[in-house]
Amino acid sequence: MNKKLFAGLAPLLAVMAVAAAPGAAQAAPHWYIKNVPVGPGHVTIATKGKLTISALSATIKCKLADAEEIWNPVGGAGEDLMTSFVLTGCKNKVASAACPKGAVEIKAEGLGWPSRLITTPPPGSVIRDEILKIRLVLGCAGSSGTVGDVFEGSLAPEVGNNALIFGPGSGSLFDSGSNPLTITGTDNLIASKGMVTANDP
Repeated sequence: MNKKLFAGLAPLLAVMAVAAAPGAAQAAPHWYIKNVPVGPGHVTIATKGKLTISALSATIKCKLADAEEIWNPVGGAGEDLMTSFVLTGCKNKVASAACPKGAVEIKAEGLGWPSRLITTPPPGSVIRDEILKIRLVLGCAGSSGTVGDVFEGSLAPEVGNNALIFGPGSGSLFDSGSNPLTITGTDNLIASKGMVTANDP
């Protein structure tokens, strides 16, 4: 390239690079309430729903009541903290050797669980809430006594309108024997100010 031409273009290229940088930084997904982005201050959200938990060849249905805090840190993707996660009325619908039919207990440990918004790559990209450091203890009265199996890891439900949707793509938790635990169902987000969503700015 002609040196004089390059010298003339250099300032323009520098300006374009600086202008593009903020756009790249803003590409991270953020939390919104009633179509208004949440600020850096923590906002408490109550949630409730019905989940189906599949583990140890058992199919367990539970009611969920939990709470989390959501916020948008300056210069980064939206974050949240799961401060409460209570599963009640858990019943095994499909019996296995470890879990006969009937009442089951599932407890959450190690709260609060940190979370962050992520965008899956295209095609079919969606915004997910990646929940880290999950620890669930599954208690089943099996043939050899009560089984207290611990499942750990991360799950990434899709963020919908006022909902965290667990299903394909959400991932699995694993116990010490590499047995998976998966969750399907919807955890409904409840904010007093309006609908909770996640979007790219």
